Amino acid sequence: MAQEYDTTGKDILNEQINEIARFVLNVPDVEVLADLDTEQQLVRAFRTDITKRVHFNGHDAVLHIELQLRDSTEKPMWARNAHYHGYLVGEHQLPVYSNVIYFHPNAGKNDPGGYEYTWNGYDYRLSYKVIRLIEIEGQTILEAQTPGLLPFTPLMKPPDDMPLDRWVQQCIDATINVPVDSPTKGTLLYGLSLFGELVHDPGLFEQIPEAIMQESPFFQRQREKFMAQGIEQGAKEATRKNLLTVLNTKFHREAVRALTPALENIDDLQRLEQLHLIAVNVKSLEDFTEALFE
Repeated sequence: MAQEYDTTGKDILNEQINEIARFVLNVPDVEVLADLDTEQQLVRAFRTDITKRVHFNGHDAVLHIELQLRDSTEKPMWARNAHYHGYLVGEHQLPVYSNVIYFHPNAGKNDPGGYEYTWNGYDYRLSYKVIRLIEIEGQTILEAQTPGLLPFTPLMKPPDDMPLDRWVQQCIDATINVPVDSPTKGTLLYGLSLFGELVHDPGLFEQIPEAIMQESPFFQRQREKFMAQGIEQGAKEATRKNLLTVLNTKFHREAVRALTPALENIDDLQRLEQLHLIAVNVKSLEDFTEALFE
């Protein structure tokens, strides 16, 4: 599920990147020049979330945005950003403006927004902008009608004393009324529902007309992917069931039961189909067991 949040967030922000660039950099005349490939072949490959070459105030720069659903756990965000920042400066020899956007209201509270040290003539300083959606006045975004930010408004700070259900309704209404084409509006509403359910009752988003969301090519791709995953999962379960039926028919059930946990841990359909064919032709359970654990 985390991957869906990440993919959806990047899809929405990339489609509205000019607005997002103006928002995070807080300048009115940013021109996005190019998307930058940031896959780095080091010990392992990794890629930053959103990285663009931009132009503003008379100079080119690199705009870097990381999207964080919750706090970084594997490595602190300042360390990750030091890694990204060093690569981007070395690769492009341009100023790099890094930003981390935290989605969940509890995330990013302890992000220091930088890292520095000084000793004996050595000096290093990294600074990046920490953007916690819960600290942004959501009403201001609704009034500005900035399409790229509307899907995230349910995660922003509502007006004082406004009930949450009313706030969510305002976010939905503003997104439905934003003057964009139907596919874009479908994507914005799908993102609003997805991210809003992080902190609000999912029932509050059931009123979003699915017919509008279906206009989104991204929504269609996600639905097709989930359908394909469901079909594949069903095929795995059916193959595993048929495999166990063959084994139970040919060999003692108690002995077969001892192998069941190992079979249930196999998540590769091709491997299950191979084992099913072996089960049909094998002469002894010992030979099947050898094939299973080879």
